[in-house]
Amino acid sequence: MVQQLTLPSASTSTSTPIANTPTIQPGTFQSILPLVDDLLGIIHGQATSEGGNRAQAGESVALKAKELATTLGGMKVASMELPGGQLSIDEIRRLSVRLDEEADKRIRILEAFEQRHMPLIEQLSSSTRSVTNQNANGRDSSSQNGETSVADAPNHGS
Repeated sequence: MVQQLTLPSASTSTSTPIANTPTIQPGTFQSILPLVDDLLGIIHGQATSEGGNRAQAGESVALKAKELATTLGGMKVASMELPGGQLSIDEIRRLSVRLDEEADKRIRILEAFEQRHMPLIEQLSSSTRSVTNQNANGRDSSSQNGETSVADAPNHGS
């Protein structure tokens, strides 16, 4: 059974399962520069040619412009289907600031714990290193041979 995580939706109070979010197909987001270059080339060719068939050139411009619009429209729809795609730039900035503040808060908490003297944690840490070293050397980490393991460490905290 697969556990589904949920993300809060910005527009409603319901949650969206991550497993149900659409996947992005390869090529969905691509450079539009080649399309713009082709379109500008057609327009430039039309502007610099003396005669030529203006109707055919206009049709070429229209087809290329429609292709560009369709590509941009597809990318817009795909971006809106992404989790958070409906958020405005300002909402994303506010969310980013909030996440940065939360990260700073957690770093300060971890720094405070780092500075505290905690003998039980230090004892457990040294026991864990001892067991890890014994396992690395191919010895049994259980207390059968009189060696101390993490499970044998005194429990002073409970």
